[in-house]
Amino acid sequence: MRKLLPSINISKLWKEPVSLKRCLVIGCITSLGVGLGLMHPSGEGIGIAYAAAVPKLDAIRVALFLDTGKYAANTPAVTLSSDKGLDIALRSAVGSKPAFSMAEKMSVKASLDTHRVLLWETGEAAQVKALVQKLSDASIDAAMVKRTKQGKIAYQVSVGPYASKEAASAALTKLVALPAVGSLVKGYASAVTGPMHWNAGVYAAEAEAQQQAAAIGQAGIDADVAVLDVAAGMPAYAVLVAAASDAAELAAAKQQLSAVLPAVVLQPVDAAASYVLRRTELDDAPDSPAASTIERVLLGGPNVKLLVSPKTTETIKVMERFERTYRGAIELSRLNGKLAVVNELPFEQYVTSVVSSELSKEWPLEALKAQAVAARTYALKQGVKYQIAHVTDTTLDQAYKGAGAEFASALAAVSATQGEVLADKAGLITPLFSSNAGGMTAEPTEVWGNKVDYLKSAATPDDGAEKGKAIWYRIVLPNGKTGFIHSSYAKATGQKNAAGLIYYEATGTGVSVRSAPYVDNTANPAVFKVDIGDQFIVIDQAVESNAYSWIRGPFAADQLKEKVNTVLAQPIGGALEQLEVSARGASGRVTNMKANGQELKPAYPDAFRTLFNNLPSTRFEIEETGSYTIQGANGTVRKQTASSPKVVIAAGSGQAKESASSQIFVMGGNNKVRMTDQPSKFFFKGTGFGHGLGMSQWGAKGYAELGYDYKKILQTYYDGVSIIKE
Repeated sequence: MRKLLPSINISKLWKEPVSLKRCLVIGCITSLGVGLGLMHPSGEGIGIAYAAAVPKLDAIRVALFLDTGKYAANTPAVTLSSDKGLDIALRSAVGSKPAFSMAEKMSVKASLDTHRVLLWETGEAAQVKALVQKLSDASIDAAMVKRTKQGKIAYQVSVGPYASKEAASAALTKLVALPAVGSLVKGYASAVTGPMHWNAGVYAAEAEAQQQAAAIGQAGIDADVAVLDVAAGMPAYAVLVAAASDAAELAAAKQQLSAVLPAVVLQPVDAAASYVLRRTELDDAPDSPAASTIERVLLGGPNVKLLVSPKTTETIKVMERFERTYRGAIELSRLNGKLAVVNELPFEQYVTSVVSSELSKEWPLEALKAQAVAARTYALKQGVKYQIAHVTDTTLDQAYKGAGAEFASALAAVSATQGEVLADKAGLITPLFSSNAGGMTAEPTEVWGNKVDYLKSAATPDDGAEKGKAIWYRIVLPNGKTGFIHSSYAKATGQKNAAGLIYYEATGTGVSVRSAPYVDNTANPAVFKVDIGDQFIVIDQAVESNAYSWIRGPFAADQLKEKVNTVLAQPIGGALEQLEVSARGASGRVTNMKANGQELKPAYPDAFRTLFNNLPSTRFEIEETGSYTIQGANGTVRKQTASSPKVVIAAGSGQAKESASSQIFVMGGNNKVRMTDQPSKFFFKGTGFGHGLGMSQWGAKGYAELGYDYKKILQTYYDGVSIIKE
């Protein structure tokens, strides 16, 4: 047994942590008063000077994973790596203190020190490998820790973390109930572990702490080294034993530990203290001759903050965030009981990534410049929007995909406009933008129901998004099946049916026919497939759905009825037979709708997009398959719906009979065929992608191609604003 080491006096080191100063958390922000002349879009000054308070932000904090209650993007753990290695420091009110480092290409996996399930412990590597494989087959991520206890190797398999003891207990019950798992761990007392520990000694040197942990391990007790954030000086190293879920378990653990190790003085861990507990986990099969490892760090304490930086100017990869790489550093902390992951980086580097994430490297430089000014202004305007972060990395704010998205022309656009922002007489504006306005930008009243002075409806050259897109055919098979097929997989045969419509045939095997004219195997999967030689009639065609023009549906009436009933004063009891636009705004966007004659009342007009299965925009028309208008020979007009009497069709022989099919194909006076169907379905056909407020990104591209510079582009989309510089 290794000799137990005396520890230093913890009471001199472990103090109540000081709350973190705002400058350390979010970067220093100052405001500069700027007086500048407002320019008319033509470039002529109009003699109005604004004094705008321009925030200056050196570093921005971007939430990758965060839970504020109103915004939630959660992960139980995060895996970080960098080609040249990582430096890891504890962050506090007085600065950052180096804690430990990771070698080249080594990963660190971080989670909160909370509840887990210790599923099994054994010395048999092959059995551990089998258990981990069974858990993996059940899509359960397990951690493997290799320990030396009483001179023997012991492998521990755990699952988690879980937010509470109750959640971990429920998970344990489910885990052991899995036949493949329960049979392997039978006879072992699987248990819930927790974040409550005893401190078995504090040391100034990590090597001393490791020696003490090894000595305790020889007595058969699990011991781990934790890096402590102390009030003054460099971090200290504590040896933590026990992993209890509550006070009763912690007290019982002390009695057990004291009986085995009477010479070790156990001290309570301060509940307010910040620490990082380190473990080495196996990343490969435990019986592999050269099994790789991963450093697991568990963040303990309510105010713990860990700053992870690349050793050089290299980037950091975040495995759980689509394996993206990021400039700057990654801060890990606890917020609202969840792991918070925030990327902190120089502000202008962030703007470069936003421009690269939002637009394409093939786009004109002036469009990229316009996006740079808008993105910079938007981020500055937000302040600290998410408690410990200014913005998220999602389109809830603006897309940010890290360093891997960056391209050279975006950097040039940001450099050329460095420090430039948009302001009106009230100061910085919120320069909203969307992918495509569908030919007309929106009035705020069409989106939110209220006015914003600098946002006006205006024409915008957005149709570039559909240029070069393929044509899709809407087809009908002899068995009545219908859908859209890419035109490259269909060719005309030259033959016609009795109505004079040309027969086409498929040119490929297993060709997908979809509900709408675009490829998305999740949102728009194949409804059926055709093979070489299969024949069909083409009744319509459409450009492949894109950011400018699109088709969605068909949506069954019963499916939509459930949704519209949530915003009706009197829910529809029978069938949804009629869905109509009853009012539009200045840009043609839908502002009011009716279902079976009743007014729909969502919270605001743009909510119609969500109501109808996340439509790209509210600039749409509705095609209803369940109703059509019949004009009689005597000039009478009849509206045919699902509740109308059946249609009587006169055949070529002159005999009349009721239509037995739910489908009728009607040819109008323009010789175009329309399919009617029962029960009714609804297609939405529209233009635009997004809310349509402010700058249209595709429109900025179009204007740049027409010769507009970035200032004229911005002052076209934002009314009465000036481009100012700090």
